[in-house]
Amino acid sequence: MRRSAKIKWGLAFLLLCLLGIALVLAHRSFERRALADLADRERPMLALHTENVSSWLGRFRVLAPTYAHDPDVVDLLKDPKDPEKIEAINLRLERWTAASGASDTYILDAQGMALVSSNWNGPVSFVGNSYAFRPYFKDAMQGRLGRYFALGTASGLRGYYFAYPVQDGGRPLGAVVVKVRVGMIEQELRASTAPLFVSDRDGIIILSGHPAWRLKTLYPLSSDTRRRIERLRKFNGASLPLVEIDGLATDTQVFAAPDRSDKAKRGFLHLSQRMPVEGWTVHLLVESGEARKLASLYTLLLALGIVAAMLVAFVFWQRRQHYLDRLAKRADVQRNLERTVAQRTADLVKTNQRLADEVTERTQAEADLRQTQAELVQAGKLAALGQMSTALSHEFNQPLAAIRTYAENATAFLKRGQAENADENLHRISRLTERMAQLSKHLTAFARKPKDATEPTSLAAALDEAIELLRARIESSGTEIVCDGCSDLIVTGGQVRLQHVFMNLIGNAIDATEGLPHPAIRITFAEQGERAVVTIDDNGHGFADGDTEKLFDPFFSRKEPGKGLGLGLSITYNIIRDFGGTLSAENRPESGARFTLTLNLAEQQIRAAE
Repeated sequence: MRRSAKIKWGLAFLLLCLLGIALVLAHRSFERRALADLADRERPMLALHTENVSSWLGRFRVLAPTYAHDPDVVDLLKDPKDPEKIEAINLRLERWTAASGASDTYILDAQGMALVSSNWNGPVSFVGNSYAFRPYFKDAMQGRLGRYFALGTASGLRGYYFAYPVQDGGRPLGAVVVKVRVGMIEQELRASTAPLFVSDRDGIIILSGHPAWRLKTLYPLSSDTRRRIERLRKFNGASLPLVEIDGLATDTQVFAAPDRSDKAKRGFLHLSQRMPVEGWTVHLLVESGEARKLASLYTLLLALGIVAAMLVAFVFWQRRQHYLDRLAKRADVQRNLERTVAQRTADLVKTNQRLADEVTERTQAEADLRQTQAELVQAGKLAALGQMSTALSHEFNQPLAAIRTYAENATAFLKRGQAENADENLHRISRLTERMAQLSKHLTAFARKPKDATEPTSLAAALDEAIELLRARIESSGTEIVCDGCSDLIVTGGQVRLQHVFMNLIGNAIDATEGLPHPAIRITFAEQGERAVVTIDDNGHGFADGDTEKLFDPFFSRKEPGKGLGLGLSITYNIIRDFGGTLSAENRPESGARFTLTLNLAEQQIRAAE
């Protein structure tokens, strides 16, 4: 019995050891997963900061090549001893630098000597200093764009240098150098919620929102690297100590105090992204304390879950029969639930069918509405043709009478042997028949039932045809029509329906100016982005108070009985809406009414404008 108790205690101890090992492994797995999720969430922010740094450099990259192609700069390097040229270029560099936001701009001759500089008149001037040792000068003299980060040898301030060669017929005369301040980008780095800094290819922190980390190294520098940095005078003899970040060179989990007011170091996840062109690396430190706490919480929950599972297993073993009874009851509940779901599913199917039937009915009603609208448009046009018939009969009768007279005259001239006069009369007859054919063509096109589809349509052509059809009415009323900017804009619409729109609006304007001593209508075309705007102004009496709100309602009219059904503007409004445009009306401040319609420009018109 004592041996049996020892075996039980031994098994219990082994189980506890296995449980402890499992929890340790689970904690490590949870921690790796939490840190991986944290890294995935923060990498877009790191990419955004990297892009900000790259964009900041890109703002100044084109300055040096632009200055290097200036003819006056080339002339200065051809004749570097001309004092007038030196003074003029000094002043110009001073203006360029102030306008671009750069720190300094200076020009080096072929030996690397600074001839002119934007700070020529300041306390620290680059003029007369040699920069032949700088790598950016050597790159420029080899015909490349030089890029380099260093401390200024004269100013002692950090900056990024762009250098570009000044050439004459392919021969390098010197280089233009633009130095860029780093203070602005460091303000953005400091504004980041997470510690952010940038290191160069040697592992030296060159940009940082935390001032104490600037010009410190991520890892110990080799003696060769230090000698190279000193030889190039890149950091003016700075000591370049190690940065106070533990584990930065060996692990993604580091410990640092990112703020001088915070003495205790905290845990961070170290993320980095390369900038291949500059050879830099952007580093982001994301606080990992919450992730570690989350891993510990998951581990604790797992432990509690295991303990709970063991307790549940024990209870299950004790109360198996009771649990089976509960399972049977649950099965009954499940069956009832399935029956309820089936019943509700059938109800939903019926409801969906009813909704589908309603959608079909509404679709058919909409189709019927559009058909009715199209028939109203056609009826309105035929009514307009009826109104024009009297004036048009006069238009046809005059040419017919003239044709008869010219034919009789031609016959008489031919009998007399006057062939030239007969030929002239025949030519007049031909022109009159062409005029009548053109008018008949416009009437046929206007009377034709339009298509519902939209297509590229010329505004000017539709307006011209509408005016031509209303010519007799315009002349009889004495109305003056003026077009401003009526260029050939191509819009999305339909030629016949758009012609009907102009017919309605111009006809209403003629009615509104009836009885005035000098009736006038002004039509204006304009482009606004991807829209065409047409305004039709008249000098009539305008609208009465409240009329503009119901002007486009069907059967609304202020005309005398027999002069209109009140459908013209309603049909016009719906046509413009079908084209994807808008139509509005208002009183003009001086006098009269204004109709404004907007239409979408066709793709070919937009491409032509671009």
